[in-house]
Amino acid sequence: MRMGIAEHRCPNCEIRMPLCFCHLIPQISLQTRLIVLMHSSEEVLTSNSARLAVKALTNSEIRIHGRKDERMSSVGLTVEGRDSLLLYPSLDAVELNADFVSKLNGPVNLVVPDSNWRQTRKFVRREAGLIGMPHVKLPAGKPSEYLLRQQPNANSLCTLEAIARAVGILESPEAQAGLEFLLRVLVERTLWVRGHIRADQCPTAGIPRSAFNS
Repeated sequence: MRMGIAEHRCPNCEIRMPLCFCHLIPQISLQTRLIVLMHSSEEVLTSNSARLAVKALTNSEIRIHGRKDERMSSVGLTVEGRDSLLLYPSLDAVELNADFVSKLNGPVNLVVPDSNWRQTRKFVRREAGLIGMPHVKLPAGKPSEYLLRQQPNANSLCTLEAIARAVGILESPEAQAGLEFLLRVLVERTLWVRGHIRADQCPTAGIPRSAFNS
């Protein structure tokens, strides 16, 4: 069980036990390699969405930064034979689209920060392993479906949504759809247990019968 997860929560999908959706998490194999750079403040948050992406994408990992007296390893952020891209909408970021992808030399190391905007800006400037790595940004798209936290602006996405859209462009629309399905399950079941929506407003995978008796 991950440190900080209460006993009444599933140790894998981290939602309350009767609402567990581990059986719905696919195992998606892609050429794209995902590396999530998570700030230590996100480790304890059950509303974190990036962990779901890593559970679903087999070629992925999480690295933690921001821990006191423990520096994050930058080994493997760049790998010979792969294009390493930082998904971060800086002023120099290039739009990640079909034309951009067609000019890449090989499979991608997709590096994705997972923290709030202030932490991310500071981290991207200071992390030596990210210096010189090309920045990419997502094209404009539909509004975020992530309703568990207040977003900084109308165009903001949670980390899972950003990863889903990126892999959809880089490689697999099917993988994007699978990740977005997981997000909707997480959001609907969390909002239901918080009393913000009714069970009939959870169409993606429904509410397990056992949850009504818990």
